[in-house]
Amino acid sequence: MADPDPGALLSPLHDLLAAVRADGRSQLLEHEAMQVAAALGLRLPHHVVVADATAPLDLGAFPGQQVVVKVLSKHVAHKTELGGVVIVPKQPAAVAAAIRTMQQKLGGTEVAGFLVVQFVAHDHEVGGELLLGLRWSREFGPLVTLGLGGVTAEKLAATMVPDEQPAILSPTLASPAAIERLLQQKAIGLLATGRLRGQQGRAALGDLVALVQRAAAFAAAAVPFPFAEIECNPVTFVDGVPYALDALVRLGEPLPAPAPPRPLQRAARLLQPRRIAVLGVSSRGENPGRIVLRNTLAAGFPPAAMLVIKPGETSIDGVACVPDLAALPEPVDMLVVAVPAAEVGNVLDEVLRTRKAEGIVLLTSGIGEREGSGDAAVRLGTTLRAARGNRDWSGPVINGPNCLGLRSHQGKVDTLFIPHQKLPPPTGAPLPIALVSQSGAFAIARLSRLPWLLPRTVVTAGNQLDLSVADWVETVHPDPAIAAIGCYVEGFPLHDGLRLAKLARDMTAAKKLLICYRAGRTSEGSAASASHTASLAGDWAATRALLTQAGALVAESIDDFEDLLRLAALLAGRAIDGLGVGVISNAGFECVAIADSLGPLQLARFTAATRQQLAATFVQARIDGFVDVHHPLDLTPIAGDRAFADAAAAVLADPGVHVGVLGCVPLTAALATLPADVDRDGGVVQRLLALWHGTRKAMVAVVDSGPLYDTFAARLEANGLPVFRSADRATRLLGRYAAWRRAIG
Repeated sequence: MADPDPGALLSPLHDLLAAVRADGRSQLLEHEAMQVAAALGLRLPHHVVVADATAPLDLGAFPGQQVVVKVLSKHVAHKTELGGVVIVPKQPAAVAAAIRTMQQKLGGTEVAGFLVVQFVAHDHEVGGELLLGLRWSREFGPLVTLGLGGVTAEKLAATMVPDEQPAILSPTLASPAAIERLLQQKAIGLLATGRLRGQQGRAALGDLVALVQRAAAFAAAAVPFPFAEIECNPVTFVDGVPYALDALVRLGEPLPAPAPPRPLQRAARLLQPRRIAVLGVSSRGENPGRIVLRNTLAAGFPPAAMLVIKPGETSIDGVACVPDLAALPEPVDMLVVAVPAAEVGNVLDEVLRTRKAEGIVLLTSGIGEREGSGDAAVRLGTTLRAARGNRDWSGPVINGPNCLGLRSHQGKVDTLFIPHQKLPPPTGAPLPIALVSQSGAFAIARLSRLPWLLPRTVVTAGNQLDLSVADWVETVHPDPAIAAIGCYVEGFPLHDGLRLAKLARDMTAAKKLLICYRAGRTSEGSAASASHTASLAGDWAATRALLTQAGALVAESIDDFEDLLRLAALLAGRAIDGLGVGVISNAGFECVAIADSLGPLQLARFTAATRQQLAATFVQARIDGFVDVHHPLDLTPIAGDRAFADAAAAVLADPGVHVGVLGCVPLTAALATLPADVDRDGGVVQRLLALWHGTRKAMVAVVDSGPLYDTFAARLEANGLPVFRSADRATRLLGRYAAWRRAIG
């Protein structure tokens, strides 16, 4: 959206902000916060401030028969819970009595006075009270939140599924059309505008969109400075006009000057280096440096293009040695550093002095991730930022520390320092996917437990001292051989979550998929205790909201992450021309489970030709007395190898079927599913694989059974057919992936 004029938005608040800062406060009192709410375009109820119960009070200007009395104190965040809010008759004596009672309840708490506010009669039902929040996120920048309001806002949100959660948006990413689309999708928009059955409309959609647009413009101009957080709760529409009935505002500070840009072109060279040097290789045994050397040689990198920095040695594993960095005959694209943490600072100084490395893969741990090691990380960061200011040479890019490095099929590089006997190297053609993980252990655990997972690129970012997860996504996704990137992240550097959302949007425009699992979902501690906004729009919630809006698929669990990656990898070249699903199974419970888990998928209506073909198949297999044609198609356990595969072929051939779910419970005696039988000619495995290779349609298989049938499942998946071990998971995640494919066209 267009940049707002900060002066026009903030000029009415100039004197107020000056007075609050002069008073040494970072949080506004409510009557001051109400002025900020007015700048957001909200109507304010009539109100006055009184010092205590003895102050003279003229209530003639207040409409209605009641007023609200509230305490004003910088020490009281949630007034209602402490008895600091009460509704009384519109009488001076009643107001004075309420103030005296509050003073007794609050004991010695310092108060700045009491606020007497017009009582605004409004709808207290769900959707009648809204929360409008603006806050600054270190990871995402300014955020705007619209959700259910009132004192139970957090409790209500905690019970809701994602579509019912508050609407969270970034002013940087949200156009007016995107805001309207989001409010039409979210439960809060449907409730407020009365588009849910049995609900009365409180606001017109256009008025609600205008309110959020105004808040987004204000956030873009005024968050994090001068405001760190603004919460109007509740906001209610009365006769189509939005009123702010309460407000909380905290001041913020200007952000530091941005760090100099990282030379990301050097990150790309780490994936396809021309020359590599390794520092920290043991000549006597197997240490991380030695494992990196051997793994990279095994990946096919030419020994003549590698050097080991090792004084006193001439060669190790057939790779020539030099005594130090200065002795490198020319700069290398990749310097792998596997030395103790205490030595890393000197290594970086030497690299900056000699300019002998364009990029560093810093495997060393103990820099920033454990107590007492933060100073070392700060020193490295300071040294690197100083180098970035050099116009002549801005220093190397650094991946890590505390990382496992990277594996690049195209670059014939493998710095994952796990011995091949522990993690066998990949064989066969890589899949059109990349794995970018902040955690090295997460990445190698996925590679180990998912034998089908052969990414073109694997990057582990570690502590993100320099290169971040978002940097690597930016570096990797332009590769035309990449269709999807799986991303595991525990936290983002400053504003890098916003960068990742922008990259997800770019990838979606290029018809590429970002799959993200965000770890670390706990609330934000002290910030969450001060406001509902910080709790409702914490960084996990913002990650899910903004990445989803940008077109990414955000996994709710590690299992979901793996399965979405499975679908993106194995179905990338398959046609998905609609959301009609064809379902067959040899177990009735699977048919029910699939029907219960369709999500965006729709059971296809079989054509007459399909129904005739199925009926003929049943007659030929002599099961027509037990099986009839319906959808989902329950073949029962008596269907043999040929009948099962022929029925699956007929279903997939139906023009209304765009994706298929084939449930094959393998324990039946009618199917060749035991380890000794899976390669049998004419068996169900060979027939299903022939079907898989003979169609362009996307399909998944379900093998719901124990370890005895792992070979059966593995044979199917080794040939590219995605296999799930439960029907409901298969259907639910296929629905998410298929809906994404249909959305990008």
